[in-house]
Amino acid sequence: MSSSPRGEEEIRRLLAAYQQYQAQAESIIQQINLTQLTAEGLNRAVAAVEALDKAEVGQEMLVPIGSGSFIYGKLASVEKVILNVGAGVSIEKTAAEAKEILQARKADVLEGSKKLSEVLAKVDQEMQRIQAVMQKFEEGQQFPGQGSEGIV
Repeated sequence: MSSSPRGEEEIRRLLAAYQQYQAQAESIIQQINLTQLTAEGLNRAVAAVEALDKAEVGQEMLVPIGSGSFIYGKLASVEKVILNVGAGVSIEKTAAEAKEILQARKADVLEGSKKLSEVLAKVDQEMQRIQAVMQKFEEGQQFPGQGSEGIV
């Protein structure tokens, strides 16, 4: 059975919408992955600040310098922490204040991740809805030269 031009146009429109949702879902997944990495970094920072309770001034330690590399250093203070507040600006806080700020940042990041997951679920629902409509089109009409393998 041949399809009408209107049916083919609807199929094209659905395919275009599906592809847009697919690209949006991939972008959201990347953002979720970044928020998870950020949350893990904040967990490590909180753990490091908490470790100051057991540390002593002058204690030798390994200081990360990036790319999994470290240098040896001596702890100058167990009471002060330097926090990055953005735009290349850092401030000095007490260990307790730093821990509180880092935990608040982590809560914000996790809330953002939760919202992204909710958006991803909605996008996924729309993709499933489009797939269902496409399936109905496929069952209702076969396009010339096509078998039962489908459109999508």
